[in-house]
Amino acid sequence: MTEKYITEGLTLLPKLPLPKLDQTFASLKKWRTPLLGVSEQNKLAEQIDAFQKSDAVELQSYLNQRWVETNANWLSPILRHHYLSNRQPVQTKTNFGFTISHDKLPHQDQLTITAKLLQNFADQYLSYVTGTAPVEKGSDDKPIDMSSYLSFFRTQRQPGVGHDYLQKTRHTVNNVEATVIYHQTVYQIRLIDHAGRVSTLHSLTEALTQMMNNPDPDTFFIGAYTGLPRNDAAKLRQRLSSSELNQANLTRISDSLLTVTLLDPSQSLTPQSVLLGSQNRLFDKTTQVIVSSDAQIGFAFEHSQIDVQTALRLVNSVVTKLDQTADQWDSKGKPHFQRLEWQLDHYTKEALSEADRRNAEVAQGLEFASKIVQAVGVEQLQDLKVDSDAFAQISLALAEYRITGSWRNISESTSMRQFYQGRAETVSTVTLEEKQFIEVFAAGARDAATRQLFNQAVTALAARMNLIQQGFGIDSHLLGLATMMSQHGGKAAFPDADEFFHSPFLNQLVNDFFSTVRLPTDLIDTFVSSPASPNGYTIGYSPLKNQIALSVSAWTSNDFEAEELLADIEDSLSTIFAWLTAERN
Repeated sequence: MTEKYITEGLTLLPKLPLPKLDQTFASLKKWRTPLLGVSEQNKLAEQIDAFQKSDAVELQSYLNQRWVETNANWLSPILRHHYLSNRQPVQTKTNFGFTISHDKLPHQDQLTITAKLLQNFADQYLSYVTGTAPVEKGSDDKPIDMSSYLSFFRTQRQPGVGHDYLQKTRHTVNNVEATVIYHQTVYQIRLIDHAGRVSTLHSLTEALTQMMNNPDPDTFFIGAYTGLPRNDAAKLRQRLSSSELNQANLTRISDSLLTVTLLDPSQSLTPQSVLLGSQNRLFDKTTQVIVSSDAQIGFAFEHSQIDVQTALRLVNSVVTKLDQTADQWDSKGKPHFQRLEWQLDHYTKEALSEADRRNAEVAQGLEFASKIVQAVGVEQLQDLKVDSDAFAQISLALAEYRITGSWRNISESTSMRQFYQGRAETVSTVTLEEKQFIEVFAAGARDAATRQLFNQAVTALAARMNLIQQGFGIDSHLLGLATMMSQHGGKAAFPDADEFFHSPFLNQLVNDFFSTVRLPTDLIDTFVSSPASPNGYTIGYSPLKNQIALSVSAWTSNDFEAEELLADIEDSLSTIFAWLTAERN
């Protein structure tokens, strides 16, 4: 049923290349230059040379063997393993989310908009399963990978001690449920029946109404375990599963299409509640929908097998169809749902209560801010003959330099769907040319030579992005080599590799101060995701026709608050834009 996106993709799309060692290390030496002092550069160069002449060759041979033996993507299983190995709570380590702009939603009540969301997700799922969804194309009008779309549905990251695993239910066209959570109580609602028909609007809204009118909600929320550190989550889930009834219920949740959390009037839908909850959420289900009592919508996703770019395309497909006219059958149909009952002993109840408390504590560790910068958009930048992405990245680097007085890594996540099973790649965007421009610009220079430096910075960034788009990512190649080391003997077998991968200079290069992602849509109000490093920030930016939308996620322990950083970024955008405009005139 999915040959259109799986088997046919092998012939339609190129295979991700495996970079050569010389190319990766040459790029690494060049890319580290703006971030390190001379002595640090020399020290890292020595470690690179030692690694390249010894362990790197053997590790590359292991990677090359993988590349030769698969027709698929050599990187995808390595990335998946990397995500699943992390032991931190998923909501603060791998998950990301979106809140939807109010003006992009139809005027509907909570029950109606939830029912339509469920219908639209079911329709999208069926279109992928049956192969009727049209093949998407990139800006060059060539096909792009769609193999990951089915990973959004009927999947869940299951906790394990030491390493998680992905549970995937076979994709069928009939007998599919969704999981609905309200007031700590979990329900299964029929979404696609035995004949492959999507439930009607009436049947869904009636079922949701009865759930929300339940006078006796659960006292303990079974899903609280999903927000714990993964080893702890595994132990609590194992205890829950000792009951056959509980195990059957947990399996139904894993098998369900997705989860929907309904908020009551006392609960606001905020960026924090979308990503972090902390209550009434199954954080390790791949696709999570949150709907407030005033019909505002948020989406959260577990990142192990999907990326931001494909999630955004899916969300756009679902949300833009919310105002479609209901058909004649939508006024009919009986509700089909079941409340899940649980067998909980005293110890499990105490453990779930403690998990709720810990999840609430985790939820206080992040803060978010968003803003629209007006009169600076794609149209205005095109008039100035400046690429909007390059403009945004240079402005972010200026903001970083202004607030820190130093240079730290800024990365951008970029889609690689032009390759079969392509996963997003990160690229360091601070170039030597960018550094030279910003230091001169920050010192007050505004002459023709400064504009020349700006143009050189734009060109250097474009060249770097082009290298990544060809499939020669540094971060992914280094991750692959590190994975081969851990799988073939570790430090004892590869001492030079271990010294290299644990070098403080390398960590300074790969640990992001700003982790950025471009969101090419006006649908999103706020993008939320935990920063990649302990003192870093996540920044989402959307260059739109006449404005740029910005979102900042920050740890509450950071030196700069999210709102503070947002103001600095806005000022940097406006300052460079005003200079470019004046320089042209």
